[in-house]
Amino acid sequence: MPQIDIDKLLAAMNEGSYESRCAAIRSLCPCRNNRVRDLEVWAEIFRKAREGGLRERDQAAHAIGTLTEKAAKNDEWRDLLYAFRHELDALMRETRSARVVLGQMKKHGHAHRGAARQGYRRRRTVLDLKTPKELADWVNGHLDLAGQARVAANDPGLLRLWRWLANRVRCQPGRRTTEPELVSRGQRYLPALFQVPANEARSVARASGP
Repeated sequence: MPQIDIDKLLAAMNEGSYESRCAAIRSLCPCRNNRVRDLEVWAEIFRKAREGGLRERDQAAHAIGTLTEKAAKNDEWRDLLYAFRHELDALMRETRSARVVLGQMKKHGHAHRGAARQGYRRRRTVLDLKTPKELADWVNGHLDLAGQARVAANDPGLLRLWRWLANRVRCQPGRRTTEPELVSRGQRYLPALFQVPANEARSVARASGP
């Protein structure tokens, strides 16, 4: 692979005409077979998504939405997205940018923004599960549990799921755990919740008690 001139890429996004700057951002989108994962370059893309002109923001948000898609299947893209998880959170609080990011969620698209946003939240949360509480928050968010139906961090089944995840991280530090893998293990360790539709999980949890 040829040497990437980072300074040239940064200059292209900030110098020249507005059209050329937009084109430079567009060319860096992973959907165009771009494989640039330089942190400085992506920091500028995130900055453009919040501070650029209208088209610059849209092009940058499109690239970030595609990055979110790529991160679901590729460890290198996932590591990159993890590095910018706080910037991503800030971006998703902006209505226009969030709409563009969600538009790249290929499974749902603009026609089903509610489902796309739910899918986004699930993917985002899997990036950062470091404690039993964070894992419990992921389970509750994945199953849309609230109130007394929420799974506690000290739930025996949740702790079994956490021990499996901690062992995975310890024995295979380079391997990323995907959402389907967590769901599969959840079906084993929390079967009363994961083996029923999410909208029925609340009643199941209440019936089973603490």
